[in-house]
Amino acid sequence: MLDPGIDQVTREVLLNITANGFNPNAKTKSLTTGGLYINWMMNDPTQINRVNPNTNNNPPTSHDIQTDLFYLNALAEYKYLHPDDTRYDLEIQKMSPIVHYEFFNYNLPKGWVYFYLLRDGFFLNDPVLTEEASMAASNYYTHWYDTNLNLLYNKSHIPGVYSVEHSITAGAALMDAGTRLNQPAWFQAGKSTLEIAVAASYNLQSHLFYNNMSVNSDGTEVVTNDQAKPSTQGSVVEALMEAYMLVHDQQYLDIANQVLQSMLIDSGLWDHTNRGLYFALDLNGGKLEQKYKETRAQAHALIGLYRFNQVMRTFGKPQMYLDKQQQLISLLANKFYEPTYHGYFYRMTPDFQIYVSNDANGQPQSENYFTTEAMGLALDALQQTEMPTVPF
Repeated sequence: MLDPGIDQVTREVLLNITANGFNPNAKTKSLTTGGLYINWMMNDPTQINRVNPNTNNNPPTSHDIQTDLFYLNALAEYKYLHPDDTRYDLEIQKMSPIVHYEFFNYNLPKGWVYFYLLRDGFFLNDPVLTEEASMAASNYYTHWYDTNLNLLYNKSHIPGVYSVEHSITAGAALMDAGTRLNQPAWFQAGKSTLEIAVAASYNLQSHLFYNNMSVNSDGTEVVTNDQAKPSTQGSVVEALMEAYMLVHDQQYLDIANQVLQSMLIDSGLWDHTNRGLYFALDLNGGKLEQKYKETRAQAHALIGLYRFNQVMRTFGKPQMYLDKQQQLISLLANKFYEPTYHGYFYRMTPDFQIYVSNDANGQPQSENYFTTEAMGLALDALQQTEMPTVPF
């Protein structure tokens, strides 16, 4: 069911990106392809690509291909939800070949990329994106899966390393791709990756996932980042739901429920006064990092929670944490959204003011830059809640 408030925010943000976000000088693989700016100043879009607020670095060709995929995804979702609305068709036509080039034979162990390419190929009826999803899955298996340890991780480091979010979503991606493409070895690799990574990175006391792990040659794993970030929790819950829809393993539902209960109720990550999720909880020392709230954290948490409730509804089980689900929708559509200039910042203060940090010279500066990552992820989360069933 379409939500007029979400649709208005989506149209305003997409219009802002259309007007101010495209950098014709952006480079990909040493080729000038064009693509989105990483960010631009809220009230002065000529001030662009402040990559790190603590430096004076401002390269005009800076480019993150992931933001192009986020943008195309937001456009594709809008078109899927509003098939008769043609106002963004030219943007889809402009961005599609850029994304085609950027993600051809994609070869990094980030599982979420597979699902974005697959979903957008479906929304846009674009077989190139669908084929590129298959390429990504093939590369996950061929280049990053260790057949001796039965785990997908970054083998280019010694010892090996992995982002919990990326490896667990890659495991779910291989399970899905293995099923779709009749590749049983992929499916088994994904399933074993999911099982091993979950067992190693899930803290049984807090019911939250660590952020990063290292992998020794004998398969033993060590936590390298003790932080539990809401963005990781949301992505893992989403991946567990993808896996559950394939194999109906009750453990996936149970862990997802425990993570949501901890993240939204018990751990302190949820701000029960102002609402929304703080940056992180240190699972070793117990320190709550609460100076700011990331936009992407709210988006990933909402997507994971909404997918969890879609599964619960599909199998006739009661939906849970619906108050938090609605609060996250409201926060992304209101408190995190800047309504005058129509965009999203990387982070905000706990009471939703523009965050102030120090620049490279130690002077206070307002982080009043809209980021295309935050904009794309916020629109993804909001628009998914308009879909009773989210394919892929």
